[in-house]
Amino acid sequence: MPPHGFPQGLISAAQLIAEEWLFDASFRCILTEWVSANQADEEMGGLLWSGFRRRGQQNKREPPIPVLVRLLFTEPYPADTTELRLRMRKHFARAVREWIQGRQQYGNDFDIAP
Repeated sequence: MPPHGFPQGLISAAQLIAEEWLFDASFRCILTEWVSANQADEEMGGLLWSGFRRRGQQNKREPPIPVLVRLLFTEPYPADTTELRLRMRKHFARAVREWIQGRQQYGNDFDIAP
C-alpha cells in the first residue's frame, strides 16, 4: 500500500469504529436485503477493510474501495474523532452504493477480496 499522511493517532480510533460497526444491525440491515445475515457479516468486512473482486480474478479489485482505505487516502484528513466518525459514515454510504452496483452487475461472482 502506498504511503499516506493520515494522523497516526486516529488510525486506532478508525479501527475501533470499524469493529463497532462490523456487527451493528443498523449498518448491516441494507446488506441483508441482498444477502443472508451470515453473509452480511463477511460483506461488512469487505466494505470496511478488504474490498471486493470478481470471483476468479485474484489480483483485480472492484469498487467499492473499503472505508478504511478510502479514509487513509482522502484529504484533508479528519481533525478529531468526531470528524473521523462523520467521514467514515460518508465513506460507508458510498461503499454500500458501490457494493449494490457490484452485486447488480456481477451477481454471485462478486466476492470479498482475500
